[in-house]
Amino acid sequence: MASRCPYAELHSPDFHADPHKVNRRMTEEHGPVFPVEISPGVRAWVVADYAMITAWCRDTRTFVRDSRLWLDWREGRVPDDAPVAAMMAHRPNLLFADGDEHARLKRSITDSLGRVPESKVGDITRRHADTLIDAFCARGSAELVSEYARLLPLLVLSDLFGFSPDIGRRVLTSLSDLWDGVDAVRANGEYERALSDAISAKHAEPGEDITSWLLEHRAGLTDDELLHQLVVTIGAGAEPTANLITGTTRTILVDAEVGQAVRGARVGIGEAIDQVLWREPPVNNYPVLYPVTDVRVGADTVVRAGEPVLLGYSAAHAGLSGSGPDIEQGNRAHLAFGVGPHRCPAQGFAYAIAQVGVETLTKRFPDLRTTEDEAQWRPSPFARALARLPVAFTPDTPKGTTPPWQQTSPSSTPTTSTARQPDSAGEAPSSRLRSLVAWLFGR
Repeated sequence: MASRCPYAELHSPDFHADPHKVNRRMTEEHGPVFPVEISPGVRAWVVADYAMITAWCRDTRTFVRDSRLWLDWREGRVPDDAPVAAMMAHRPNLLFADGDEHARLKRSITDSLGRVPESKVGDITRRHADTLIDAFCARGSAELVSEYARLLPLLVLSDLFGFSPDIGRRVLTSLSDLWDGVDAVRANGEYERALSDAISAKHAEPGEDITSWLLEHRAGLTDDELLHQLVVTIGAGAEPTANLITGTTRTILVDAEVGQAVRGARVGIGEAIDQVLWREPPVNNYPVLYPVTDVRVGADTVVRAGEPVLLGYSAAHAGLSGSGPDIEQGNRAHLAFGVGPHRCPAQGFAYAIAQVGVETLTKRFPDLRTTEDEAQWRPSPFARALARLPVAFTPDTPKGTTPPWQQTSPSSTPTTSTARQPDSAGEAPSSRLRSLVAWLFGR
């Protein structure tokens, strides 16, 4: 029997409590493409079939990424301040580009990222992971989302993109406020200003870093184009990787099969990461396709030109084998990094940061355990992200790891668990996160 409401409400608590249940119900009732509401009054479609996602992402004549085609937006049915506008409104970067323009922009990113050895990514990640862990290791407890996972990818990316300590701090704090909804308009403006200042600094003094390489790339990026490339690359690189770190850590802690396989060395952290990418991909129902002509699916469904189509990776994965491959299969055929021309160019970075981040954490705390039975998920139609991951462990002695920006400054605050750390494990996440950022940068 069909449900009374034909739309799956991706913004509702019921969806976030069990998205797999909602996906199953909708595919049973509607087939591989089903109608959704991504925020109140804002409607779209989810494509939930593995083969169809693959085919549609490769069919660049019928489906494009340019959200200026968004029918309801063009016709005034979506307000400018809609909650999903920030993720769907057009920006001049590779995420929303098509054809030759997309190829030009993506090549600049792929070439510049490709100049960084994977071993360097791992070394930088390990150093920052130890620094972050030093801030809470003596306490015997932590909240891993705000105190570890959200910060780690951004610290690594700040180093790789050659940001100064001041710009790194501004990027960290502005993105933290954006994530937590703290004056989002101001935070977004500060985020873009910080990145603009980073570009100016690299014009004046280029170095061996990704920002400098993007400036000199043969694609000939303007400063405005480079700004938007940095906005999407750092934002898309940091948040999903943070979600992957916490998702993998929680899976190891609460899934007996995965935990035993990892502790028994039958599989590595990489295999656990792949299982999370199959079952709970950090980016889900995103990005968005827009058909340039009406598309008929089966006998009853017609997706009109300009109607947004979300890529339902989790639903598509579940449709293959119920819940994705077993932990010991090590299968990387998942769609979590996209498919076709828009496949993520930074997946190697994400794997490296997530793997080293989880490995460092679990090695330093062999008895790591979560203190909450039920997962708390952040409400997002586009992501599967833990809101909190409180853990406990046997207190440990800090390693005394010094962040790179403090290594040449004798007056900097030493990196120990007693220096400028959060006041309490019960402190609000946004406050705790800003305190830790200030501590990391010696301010």
